[in-house]
Amino acid sequence: MHDCAAGGKNETSARIEAWLLHLFQDAGGNIVKCAPTFKPQVINSKMRLEGILAASPRLRRWQTEWSYMLRMGNARVIFFSAEPSAHVVGATAHHLMEFDEAQDIDAEKHDRDFSPMGATTNCTRVYWGTAWSDTTLLQRTILANEEAERKDGVRRNFIYPWEHVAEHVPAYGAYVQAERDRLGAGHPLFLTQYCYK
Repeated sequence: MHDCAAGGKNETSARIEAWLLHLFQDAGGNIVKCAPTFKPQVINSKMRLEGILAASPRLRRWQTEWSYMLRMGNARVIFFSAEPSAHVVGATAHHLMEFDEAQDIDAEKHDRDFSPMGATTNCTRVYWGTAWSDTTLLQRTILANEEAERKDGVRRNFIYPWEHVAEHVPAYGAYVQAERDRLGAGHPLFLTQYCYK
């Protein structure tokens, strides 16, 4: 999965995590989520999920484990830093692997340390972010998905331009439009932050 704008992807991610925790709380299994940095990105992701869980009376049977896991029954979300120096090997992703801001995650770190976590389960992988250039992990994933889709017809990329997000989040639309007016539609900063390609 890929989204062009930062309008709601983190909230969507946290809601998917909460749903999977609830769904698999008896059966167990892990969700693995990584971000380019532990502080603040991983911490922000964990706090967002905690907020969603705390706000729902049906989802209150959860607890934090260590400083980087959240558990509901037998199901867990394990949060990892994808910084090149982070030691992250050894976890297994059963239900989902998420790569937040995938355009900023080193492809070698992804391939060496994170990909094996989903090998035995062949779990779904979601890459969130904005493909700023053709050399990022995110863009590599988009191109691989396009090639796979040409072969089997199964859609793998879900790309939402800022205008689509603005239809659902008017405040976000107003903000991006103001940035477009300020910078110009062709400005590199506007194109890389809010536009796909």
